[in-house]
Amino acid sequence: MKFRNGFSILLAVAFALTMSVAAFAQAPCNFPGLIYCQPWDGGGNLFASQNDTVSGFGNFATVYDNFTLKQGYDIRSFHWVGGYFNPPNQGPITAWTLTFYNDNAGTPGGAIGAGVFGGTANETFLGYAGGFPIYEYSLYFHSFDIGPGTYWASVVPDLGFPPQWGWATGTGGDGVAYQCFFGGCGPIAVDMAFSLDTPEPGTLIMLGTGILGLAGALRRKINL
Repeated sequence: MKFRNGFSILLAVAFALTMSVAAFAQAPCNFPGLIYCQPWDGGGNLFASQNDTVSGFGNFATVYDNFTLKQGYDIRSFHWVGGYFNPPNQGPITAWTLTFYNDNAGTPGGAIGAGVFGGTANETFLGYAGGFPIYEYSLYFHSFDIGPGTYWASVVPDLGFPPQWGWATGTGGDGVAYQCFFGGCGPIAVDMAFSLDTPEPGTLIMLGTGILGLAGALRRKINL
């Protein structure tokens, strides 16, 4: 089979109609110091977000979701749920990029901070949903000071295609996320599964390789 034919079945979103892991449907809301959470809906809906490190496509897909805070926080961890498709096999993730953005009239605005974290982000298998392997992920860092308001976040794995990795859908948000897929960007009518926390100091696990400077000096930083 030519690669072109295989690539033609790349999906920006993989849908599944059944789930087999209902017991984990509250992930990732089971962490101490919870600030904000959109729990996983228990299904196998995965929206592609990936930096291809093997086949030459680079960061061909990024998913973003928004959240609103009523007060300022010192965020110290980010958790989310996702899985693999095309094919539905676990892949060798080597790093993650976590980025926070301002809100720009209901879409992701300028980045206000980012960190690159080596490894798999504590990838933990939850089970299968509609035939797709589903995992929970966690990133811990020193701090990311953020004020009240609406913001966006994205998580992108370094993972060679195939397979594809997708962020799993959640509930409890405003029903609007955003996706860029091979240069085409636009809103998607879903919530993604993620949470923000300020865990107890004893639970912090230092991961990562450094800070990415964005647009000069950052007003807020992810301190790894």
